[in-house]
Amino acid sequence: MAKIAIIDLMPFLYRGHFAFMRSPRMTSTGINTSALFGFANGIMSVLKDCEPDYAVLAMDPDGPTFRHEAYPQYKAQREKMPEDLAASIPMAFELADALNIPVLRMKGFEADDLMGTIAAHAAESGFEVLLATPDKDAAQLVTDKIKLFRPGHGKEGPEIYDVEKVKEHWQLSSPAQMIDYLALAGDASDNIPGVRGVGEKTAVALLKDWGSVEEIIAHASELKGKLAEKVAAGAEDARASKFLTTIRTDVPMEIDLEAFRRREPDQAKLAAVCAKYELDQFAKRFNIDPSSFDLQAAKYAELSDWPHDYRLVTTLEDAQQLSRILENTPKFAFDTETTSTDAHTALLVGMSFATEPGKAWYVAVKPASPNTDTPKPSSQQLELNLNTDETVQDAKHTQCECKDIVSCFAKAFADPNKTLIAHNAKFDITILRRYGISFGSTVRDTMLEHYVLDAAARHKMDTLAMEFLRYRPIPIERLIGEKKRGVAQKNMADLRPEEILDYAAEDADVALRLHDMLRPRCEAYGLTSVLENSEEPLVQILCDMEDDGVRIDEVALRKFGLVLEKDINSYIEIFNNAVRQEGCESVNLDSPMQLGKFLFTTLKLDSSLAKKTSSGNYSTDEDILIKLEGTHPIIRTILEYRACTKLKSTYVDKLPKCIDPKDGRVHTTFAQAFTETGRLSSSNPNLQNIPVRTDRGKFVRAAIVPAEGNVLVSADYSQIELRIMAAMSGDESMLTAFAEGADIHRETAARVYGVMPDLVTPEQRSSCKMVNFGIIYGISAFGLSQRLRIPRREAAGLIETYFQEYPKIRAFMDRAIASAREKGYAETMMKRRRTLRDINSRNATARQAAERDAVNTPVQGTAADLMKLAMVRVARALKAEGLKAKMVLQIHDELLFDTPPDEVDRVVALAKREMSSAMDLGVPLEVGVGTGANWLAAH
Repeated sequence: MAKIAIIDLMPFLYRGHFAFMRSPRMTSTGINTSALFGFANGIMSVLKDCEPDYAVLAMDPDGPTFRHEAYPQYKAQREKMPEDLAASIPMAFELADALNIPVLRMKGFEADDLMGTIAAHAAESGFEVLLATPDKDAAQLVTDKIKLFRPGHGKEGPEIYDVEKVKEHWQLSSPAQMIDYLALAGDASDNIPGVRGVGEKTAVALLKDWGSVEEIIAHASELKGKLAEKVAAGAEDARASKFLTTIRTDVPMEIDLEAFRRREPDQAKLAAVCAKYELDQFAKRFNIDPSSFDLQAAKYAELSDWPHDYRLVTTLEDAQQLSRILENTPKFAFDTETTSTDAHTALLVGMSFATEPGKAWYVAVKPASPNTDTPKPSSQQLELNLNTDETVQDAKHTQCECKDIVSCFAKAFADPNKTLIAHNAKFDITILRRYGISFGSTVRDTMLEHYVLDAAARHKMDTLAMEFLRYRPIPIERLIGEKKRGVAQKNMADLRPEEILDYAAEDADVALRLHDMLRPRCEAYGLTSVLENSEEPLVQILCDMEDDGVRIDEVALRKFGLVLEKDINSYIEIFNNAVRQEGCESVNLDSPMQLGKFLFTTLKLDSSLAKKTSSGNYSTDEDILIKLEGTHPIIRTILEYRACTKLKSTYVDKLPKCIDPKDGRVHTTFAQAFTETGRLSSSNPNLQNIPVRTDRGKFVRAAIVPAEGNVLVSADYSQIELRIMAAMSGDESMLTAFAEGADIHRETAARVYGVMPDLVTPEQRSSCKMVNFGIIYGISAFGLSQRLRIPRREAAGLIETYFQEYPKIRAFMDRAIASAREKGYAETMMKRRRTLRDINSRNATARQAAERDAVNTPVQGTAADLMKLAMVRVARALKAEGLKAKMVLQIHDELLFDTPPDEVDRVVALAKREMSSAMDLGVPLEVGVGTGANWLAAH
């Protein structure tokens, strides 16, 4: 007799996903294959144990079924499928295809119904039928020809249920009675109500006496005690439940059993799938040796595998023709090729456009400055001209040609109804704006789309192409060479357009394809708002801020530099005296190796605090020194010396060198997708890390000044992270304090120390300020004791008392950690995500760090989202009101405006209004605003 295995697909995926929840199986490119691994092993178990001649997989539909239509509450309580699990479904389809096992799904019907219908048809056709599923619902289908195969779990092997075993296991008179059993007892997992107050034992007893739901309801009055009332009251629920639990065996579908006949796997497809998802052990079951298989080729397609039509545009006429195509297409992706990675100075080499997958153009231009007033060519341009006698003339012609070609596309870019797509859009926007292009709509950025999906991941285009498209883009090194010592890399301007074509066109093509994959995910996960209201519109605002820059008072910095030099020399002298007192030869204060030896070998400081680096030397990083502080006076000297030297080299010496001679201002570069918390970062120079609380840091702030004749306006969120913590935890005491405008640190101290707020000392307030902010970052008793320089026991007591006074804060933290353990990620109020790979790690250190991030990310991440929303609102308001004031800097929770004196009052009011209403937290958002002749005075 022929045997057929009808396999329920989803339970095997679920098993794999949750079996590896604590330690997910990840590929080298970051794909979670836990569910796929469970599915693969589950399928092989069924095929091995059952040895079927035929096999088919059944799958639930995408949308609702007839049960949902009849009973809207059906499965309504189920949480949304975990994202990694949902992403595994197409992987399972790929594997099933490679194994030559068909997958069936049908609109309106669940997998159980398809299984029941195929089983009934196969049994009638003389087959021995095995239903492979762990769900007990399928037991109702068991007959003398249909058996239930329940896969093994843990150390337990699989079990096969025939008619007698079903009757014995569930104490039923027949397998068909399983329908009535579930209708009475209900099924919480599917939101099937059953009869309230009737459990499994009572259901069995009732069925033994009366046989079916209908008979039990008909004889409800004959039941004893309250059971009669329960059955009478639950009659309608029982009837509805029986409808819901009955598996259909008459789904209107064509069944060709021969299509399910077992065939040998497709070795090429199977090898490719195993390589793609790194299923090495699974591959070996089919005699596929992963070490001998070309894994890279299997994992990733390359351009030669990708149908494409890439065209080169080198003339003005062809550029005009392409511009007309772009003007008539609803969306296109674009990219730029330049002479360097500095968007503020690079020359444009070319632009690429893609209108649909596989269809792209590369528009080559001769590198030329966008500044028409300065036709003098650079030294690099001189080298590019072959006819040195006609250099200046060629440069003028090149410049004109470049701007003419670029301007062809101005209309397409300026169309407000067009969808524009780019990867790392800020770079391309900055380049093209310098060449006169304006953008009519907000550019959709695939880097930001991925960033909001997982701030902890890598967002480079090549990485995303390999992860989401299984495609390996052309490496840049293939064009310009490897970066090697003594060997200069080529420049894009050194290459012929034909050499750049595929690389450049591919970039636009990949961006378009990535957008088509990432945007729906963002929409499905509720991330459209954070993209459209903050991240993407912020791009052009940051471009404006970078263009405007900030003005630096060089004279003030030089004076401060002299003060720092004096302090540095003083600390060096103190340190050298300490070295001499120990009878040692000179120790280089800037040498971690010499310093570590002096501290732990010569001075014999607390060895329990010592930590060695990979090279075997003692570590002298800041964390170690802070822990050592108090054990010897020299530690404070070293810390002060380092603070001074860092401040001098990072800001006092560097900022003047960063001043652009064209406008006398410093232009930093902001990055949106760099930090895992969502905060902006800046570089060249880094203005985000200017010390704002130390006395020395104040001198740097005093050197940031407005344009001549203007005033700086500073708008700063007050205690924003604590307010967000109060909102997210719902702690009434903290919410009340903020609602009443109380000093939250004084209120906390009053509660923790058990005194009236007016009696709180400055030291108590300071301690509780440290606790308030430390809690957000998961500070430990040891960490707090180090910060406050108090005994660890006292610090532990402070934290414990804090949680007693604010119990919902602890509850919030516990929930945040539990949620992260279950989901594998933390999220902000705006749903932006941060994967926490180590949240279930067996490594305690890694796990505890992830737990701190689980608590901190919702709070600090929401603060980051709030600031970005505020920046967008403020920038739009400044433009709408026609103000000349410019938002020039964002640092932490503060915005800085370079403002004409006659606009100060309006800017102050505008900033307070827009920032305080940027997000409704249920907690007042307090914005402090100040003005002054420099940043320090304004803050």
